Amino acid sequence: MHLKHHLLFWLCGLLSINAISQTTINVEKLDSISWDIDRYLGFDQQLNQYAIKDNVVLKRTKNEVLVYKNLSLGKIERVDFQNPLQLVVFYKEFNTLVLLDNQLNETKRIDFNLSPTFIQLEAMGLSAQNQLWVYDGNSNRLGLYTTTKDHTKWITVPQSNPLVNYNSDYTYFYWVDNQKRVSASSIYGKLTTLGSVPKHDNIQLVDATTALYCMKQQLYLYEIAKGISRKIEITENFVDNFFFKDGILAIFTQNKITNYKLILP
Repeated sequence: MHLKHHLLFWLCGLLSINAISQTTINVEKLDSISWDIDRYLGFDQQLNQYAIKDNVVLKRTKNEVLVYKNLSLGKIERVDFQNPLQLVVFYKEFNTLVLLDNQLNETKRIDFNLSPTFIQLEAMGLSAQNQLWVYDGNSNRLGLYTTTKDHTKWITVPQSNPLVNYNSDYTYFYWVDNQKRVSASSIYGKLTTLGSVPKHDNIQLVDATTALYCMKQQLYLYEIAKGISRKIEITENFVDNFFFKDGILAIFTQNKITNYKLILP
């Protein structure tokens, strides 16, 4: 009996250690760069870095820093840089989107106050085939705006709860509503409820399965469907902004960007 009790105690201890290890994620520091900016945005697939300084868009490549400045349109709300060849800058105050090429030259400006159907733009993103995701804050519905035809096609019915956070790729638009529920829509308007997210100070919806969030200066990787949070073991005590893509986590704090590789279980 004593031996069985000892083995049971050992197994329980082993399981406890394993459970603890799976609640945290270790990282490998890759590099860090200094950059005097106001807000760090993230990096694209070519590892160009994006930021905002004095309400100006900055793109930092290996060789130079490119600039886009348009102070007449007010504060920059968001920049979509998933395609290095076509950026989208959202000026919410003026209800306007500006499209830029890879050198940050303006190629098109869309004023949704003047479009055939007025849209109170609450969210936006680059989609496929000359289309933009547009979310109307008045009706709480999602649409696709074709830039070559200046036409909007609504793909979802009005939602019962307003959007508070979002992300998108070419084929899916993801958002968190004011009840912390996570939903997704395909470009064909197929709606899916993915789960919910915990209380947070800041959050990035990575894709349909994963989110990264910050709570009280601590970062967590979150599995949306399972409702599991895993603490990310970083050394920074204060996080201004963060960005996660393809297993690489960028932390911005005190004018320094530090890049980590997440060691996932």
